[in-house]
Amino acid sequence: MNGPIPLIENGITFSPFYFYTYFIKRLADFYSGDSKDNDLQFALTFGDEADSLISKYYLDPIALPLVLSISAQLANYQRKPIKLLLSNNAGTNRLLEFLFRSDFFYLVGDNRNPNLPLGKKIFDFNSSYIGDFNNHLQRAEHKVRCYSLKDESVLAYKINHRSEEEQRDFLVEHFTFKVKEHFADLLFENQNTTELTNDFIEIFSELITNGVLHSQSEAFALMFSDKFKTKFSISDNGIGLYNSLTKKSDSSYYTKFEIFNALSQTFKLRVSANIKNSVLSIFETLYYSMLKDRQGLFDLLCNIVIHCKGYFRLHTEYAQIIVSSRMLNDLDILYRIRQQIVEVHNLLLFGQISEQDFSIQIVRLAEIGKTHFLKLANSIFDRFNEDTRFSSIRLYEVKFRGVHIEVEIPNSASHDNI
Repeated sequence: MNGPIPLIENGITFSPFYFYTYFIKRLADFYSGDSKDNDLQFALTFGDEADSLISKYYLDPIALPLVLSISAQLANYQRKPIKLLLSNNAGTNRLLEFLFRSDFFYLVGDNRNPNLPLGKKIFDFNSSYIGDFNNHLQRAEHKVRCYSLKDESVLAYKINHRSEEEQRDFLVEHFTFKVKEHFADLLFENQNTTELTNDFIEIFSELITNGVLHSQSEAFALMFSDKFKTKFSISDNGIGLYNSLTKKSDSSYYTKFEIFNALSQTFKLRVSANIKNSVLSIFETLYYSMLKDRQGLFDLLCNIVIHCKGYFRLHTEYAQIIVSSRMLNDLDILYRIRQQIVEVHNLLLFGQISEQDFSIQIVRLAEIGKTHFLKLANSIFDRFNEDTRFSSIRLYEVKFRGVHIEVEIPNSASHDNI
């Protein structure tokens, strides 16, 4: 493609679906085509300037962390900020205002004011286009966030000089405070998440800690609510699930890559090795998360789908899984097993069972969980072969590095449209 690559086209909503399906493919075409030796440039909007009065530019806010994640990767690749072309007219003014009030421009630019999000120097843009807004009402909570080991309070802790356990404990506590400040009000207002607010805060803090500590990357996140649903997106540009799994250690109840290797034997999808690894690493990660003593990815999935009747999407590298109430029966079995696993961990924590009894019980539950996980995965693979359009798996030829999670939660049972 010649010229700048448009982020948002007239009349087309820039959503996570659009991002994964079309946008990253456009980026891949740029780097494989005649323009690959030129610097990448983006245009925020793309359309006929003469028709600005009737132009409509739509952005799903939870796509912003995805844009930030991939743009940060590409800016790092070309070793300088990406040129971002702006225009401020009747068609684009409201979009610019939303981005400005969500702190997008502070975060992606070179802002050094410590009272505002520090700039990551992802984009190079002309700030004179930002202004002359119509003062549309916008919630203060609807801001894009960046979490990093370079946060001032994290740096002050001198985290690199601590043990891994001390690093994790500090980061979980640090990000718990941040997550509560950033998202608690939005979670509490949703009828489906009110009673689960503390659980979500704990889970999001764990996910952010994993993103910045193990993946050694920045994590971008945004939560957005309207009268129908609450959406949340978190994206890191780290090492991805497969490479993260290679760093896990075996235990009495978990053998590294056991789900991955078992599914490899029955995997029927005709795809490349890279895509296969991405798919299988998703199931391995969810299984590993189900066995842990801390709330994490699997608990998020269960809370979203079982308790809130929402959507859960997990993407890494070349693959994505989408979980909804269509999987409720299979997921409910796994969730009951997960509850028993948590109970056994707690019994050990509070000294109510011995290490030996813990090992016996947890090994038994892990084996039961493994059986049901394999059943669920193979069922999903079978459905993919029958009809890819309605499958829970999405496969991509273009790699999007890191781990990317999106959830959608209806605000009440009456708005449950699944």
